[in-house]
Amino acid sequence: MRKGVILPNLETRNLVLKTLDEVPDVSSLLARHLPDPLKFRVGLYELLVNAIEHGNLGLGYETKAALLRHGEWEREIKRRMSLPEYRNRKVDISIVRNHRLCCIEISDQGKGFCWKKYMDRIDCGPTPNGRGLLIAKNCGFQRISFNRAGNKVTCVATAQTS
Repeated sequence: MRKGVILPNLETRNLVLKTLDEVPDVSSLLARHLPDPLKFRVGLYELLVNAIEHGNLGLGYETKAALLRHGEWEREIKRRMSLPEYRNRKVDISIVRNHRLCCIEISDQGKGFCWKKYMDRIDCGPTPNGRGLLIAKNCGFQRISFNRAGNKVTCVATAQTS
Protein backbone atom coordinates (compact mmCIF):
# COMPACT_ATOMS: atom_id res chain seq x y z
CA MET A 1 0.00 0.00 0.00
CA ARG A 2 1.26 3.48 -0.86
CA LYS A 3 2.14 5.73 2.02
CA GLY A 4 -0.67 8.11 2.86
CA VAL A 5 -3.44 6.06 1.24
CA ILE A 6 -6.50 5.89 3.46
CA LEU A 7 -8.98 3.05 3.02
CA PRO A 8 -12.47 4.14 4.06
CA ASN A 9 -14.27 2.13 6.73
CA LEU A 10 -11.42 -0.34 7.13
CA GLU A 11 -12.18 -3.04 9.68
CA THR A 12 -9.58 -5.48 11.02
CA ARG A 13 -10.02 -8.55 13.20
CA ASN A 14 -7.54 -11.14 14.39
CA LEU A 15 -8.19 -14.71 15.50
CA VAL A 16 -6.05 -17.58 16.74
CA LEU A 17 -6.70 -21.24 16.03
CA LYS A 18 -4.93 -24.19 17.65
CA THR A 19 -6.84 -27.42 17.01
CA LEU A 20 -8.84 -29.13 14.29
CA ASP A 21 -11.87 -29.09 16.61
CA GLU A 22 -11.98 -25.30 16.26
CA VAL A 23 -11.94 -25.29 12.45
CA PRO A 24 -15.72 -25.63 11.80
CA ASP A 25 -16.63 -22.68 14.03
CA VAL A 26 -13.78 -20.47 12.84
CA SER A 27 -14.44 -21.17 9.16
CA SER A 28 -18.13 -20.30 9.68
CA LEU A 29 -17.21 -17.09 11.49
CA LEU A 30 -14.83 -16.04 8.71
CA ALA A 31 -17.32 -16.92 5.96
CA ARG A 32 -19.88 -14.50 7.38
CA HIS A 33 -17.76 -11.68 5.96
CA LEU A 34 -18.21 -13.02 2.41
CA PRO A 35 -21.16 -12.89 -0.01
CA ASP A 36 -21.90 -16.64 -0.15
CA PRO A 37 -21.02 -17.91 3.35
CA LEU A 38 -21.88 -21.56 2.72
CA LYS A 39 -19.69 -21.73 -0.36
CA PHE A 40 -16.75 -19.82 1.11
CA ARG A 41 -16.92 -21.73 4.39
CA VAL A 42 -15.89 -24.91 2.61
CA GLY A 43 -12.78 -23.30 1.11
CA LEU A 44 -11.82 -21.63 4.38
CA TYR A 45 -12.32 -24.91 6.23
CA GLU A 46 -9.86 -26.62 3.87
CA LEU A 47 -7.25 -23.87 4.22
CA LEU A 48 -7.48 -23.90 8.01
CA VAL A 49 -7.18 -27.70 8.16
CA ASN A 50 -4.12 -27.49 5.89
CA ALA A 51 -2.54 -24.87 8.16
CA ILE A 52 -2.85 -27.19 11.17
CA GLU A 53 -2.14 -30.58 9.56
CA HIS A 54 0.54 -29.74 7.03
CA GLY A 55 1.84 -26.52 8.55
CA ASN A 56 1.83 -26.74 12.31
CA LEU A 57 1.95 -30.52 12.62
CA GLY A 58 4.32 -31.10 9.68
CA LEU A 59 2.19 -33.87 8.18
CA GLY A 60 3.32 -34.41 4.58
CA TYR A 61 1.10 -35.31 1.65
CA GLU A 62 2.35 -38.90 1.28
CA THR A 63 2.31 -39.54 5.03
CA LYS A 64 -1.26 -38.29 5.30
CA ALA A 65 -2.33 -40.49 2.38
CA ALA A 66 -0.85 -43.57 4.06
CA LEU A 67 -2.44 -42.70 7.41
CA LEU A 68 -5.85 -42.27 5.79
CA ARG A 69 -5.54 -45.57 3.91
CA HIS A 70 -4.72 -47.40 7.15
CA GLY A 71 -7.26 -45.60 9.36
CA GLU A 72 -4.49 -44.04 11.49
CA TRP A 73 -4.92 -40.36 10.59
CA GLU A 74 -6.85 -39.33 13.72
CA ARG A 75 -4.47 -41.14 16.08
CA GLU A 76 -1.45 -39.51 14.43
CA ILE A 77 -3.01 -36.03 14.67
CA LYS A 78 -3.60 -36.54 18.41
CA ARG A 79 -0.07 -37.87 18.87
CA ARG A 80 1.52 -34.92 17.09
CA MET A 81 -0.66 -32.43 18.98
CA SER A 82 0.82 -33.79 22.22
CA LEU A 83 4.48 -33.55 21.17
CA PRO A 84 6.50 -30.68 22.69
CA GLU A 85 7.60 -29.37 19.28
CA TYR A 86 4.00 -29.03 18.06
CA ARG A 87 1.64 -28.60 21.02
CA ASN A 88 2.01 -24.81 21.40
CA ARG A 89 1.78 -23.96 17.72
CA LYS A 90 -1.07 -21.78 16.52
CA VAL A 91 -2.61 -20.47 13.35
CA ASP A 92 -2.95 -16.69 13.15
CA ILE A 93 -5.85 -15.35 11.13
CA SER A 94 -6.33 -11.76 10.07
CA ILE A 95 -9.45 -10.37 8.40
CA VAL A 96 -9.20 -6.94 6.83
CA ARG A 97 -12.22 -5.56 5.05
CA ASN A 98 -13.97 -2.47 3.88
CA HIS A 99 -17.27 -2.02 2.04
CA ARG A 100 -15.91 -3.65 -1.15
CA LEU A 101 -13.26 -6.25 -0.36
CA CYS A 102 -12.40 -8.77 2.30
CA CYS A 103 -8.86 -10.08 2.72
CA ILE A 104 -8.26 -13.12 4.94
CA GLU A 105 -4.71 -14.13 5.86
CA ILE A 106 -4.01 -17.52 7.43
CA SER A 107 -0.49 -18.03 8.82
CA ASP A 108 0.83 -21.23 10.38
CA GLN A 109 4.07 -21.85 12.24
CA GLY A 110 5.34 -24.59 9.95
CA LYS A 111 8.22 -24.52 7.49
CA GLY A 112 5.89 -23.99 4.55
CA PHE A 113 5.54 -26.00 1.36
CA CYS A 114 6.19 -25.76 -2.37
CA TRP A 115 2.82 -24.25 -3.16
CA LYS A 116 3.50 -23.46 -6.84
CA LYS A 117 3.10 -27.09 -7.93
CA TYR A 118 -0.36 -27.25 -6.33
CA MET A 119 -1.80 -23.96 -7.60
CA ASP A 120 -2.30 -25.15 -11.17
CA ARG A 121 -3.65 -28.61 -10.35
CA ILE A 122 -7.02 -29.49 -11.80
CA ASP A 123 -7.16 -33.08 -10.53
CA CYS A 124 -5.78 -34.92 -7.51
CA GLY A 125 -5.86 -38.44 -8.85
CA PRO A 126 -6.86 -41.49 -6.81
CA THR A 127 -5.28 -40.47 -3.48
CA PRO A 128 -7.56 -40.02 -0.44
CA ASN A 129 -6.21 -36.51 0.16
CA GLY A 130 -4.79 -33.52 -1.69
CA ARG A 131 -8.01 -31.75 -2.59
CA GLY A 132 -8.01 -28.94 -0.03
CA LEU A 133 -6.33 -26.24 -2.09
CA LEU A 134 -8.26 -27.24 -5.20
CA ILE A 135 -11.53 -26.93 -3.24
CA ALA A 136 -10.49 -23.55 -1.82
CA LYS A 137 -9.57 -22.29 -5.30
CA ASN A 138 -13.02 -23.22 -6.59
CA CYS A 139 -15.14 -21.72 -3.83
CA GLY A 140 -15.23 -18.18 -5.23
CA PHE A 141 -12.19 -16.25 -4.05
CA GLN A 142 -10.99 -13.62 -6.49
CA ARG A 143 -7.43 -14.44 -5.51
CA ILE A 144 -5.55 -16.98 -3.40
CA SER A 145 -1.82 -16.42 -2.96
CA PHE A 146 0.96 -17.68 -0.73
CA ASN A 147 4.03 -16.05 0.72
CA ARG A 148 7.37 -17.30 -0.60
CA ALA A 149 7.81 -19.90 2.17
CA GLY A 150 4.28 -21.26 1.78
CA ASN A 151 3.20 -20.88 5.42
CA LYS A 152 0.86 -17.93 4.87
CA VAL A 153 -2.08 -17.86 2.49
CA THR A 154 -4.00 -14.72 1.52
CA CYS A 155 -7.54 -14.95 0.17
CA VAL A 156 -9.35 -12.00 -1.35
CA ALA A 157 -13.05 -11.80 -2.13
CA THR A 158 -15.87 -9.33 -2.45
CA ALA A 159 -17.07 -8.35 1.03
CA GLN A 160 -20.51 -9.28 2.31
CA THR A 161 -22.77 -6.24 2.22
CA SER A 162 -24.87 -5.54 5.27
